Amino acid sequence: MSTRRTIVFGLAIGLLPLAASAAPPLAPLQVRNPAIINVQSTYCDYRGCFGFGPQQWHRPAYIQPNYRPPEARGPTYYQPRAQAQPRLTYGDPPPVQRIRPTADRSKHVEWCRNQYRTYNPKTDRFVTYQGWYKTCNSPFD
Repeated sequence: MSTRRTIVFGLAIGLLPLAASAAPPLAPLQVRNPAIINVQSTYCDYRGCFGFGPQQWHRPAYIQPNYRPPEARGPTYYQPRAQAQPRLTYGDPPPVQRIRPTADRSKHVEWCRNQYRTYNPKTDRFVTYQGWYKTCNSPFD
């Protein structure tokens, strides 16, 4: 069975090009008029287009027009004028605000001593369980 299938398949593939060549073309080819001979060719580059053949011709490339008159010059640039140096004026400085500590720190120290066992009133710090020093923040600050 498989050999028959192979033979049929081989014949179908072998005869396919013959069937395609016998079929009529899909679109008719355009036939050129033998009286018309095309001998002219065109070449275009940055200089323009050139035509070659029985009659030669040249079309120059497009050049951007310049609308200024020939005697016109470019813009004139002037050097900036000298400027006077700014006068420095000094006003009165703002008043210095001195922050004075409150005279009564005893409530703060008493609260921190009651709150933290390692509190030092000279530095206003205590030692945490991790061994770090922290500033005491009491409600009397």
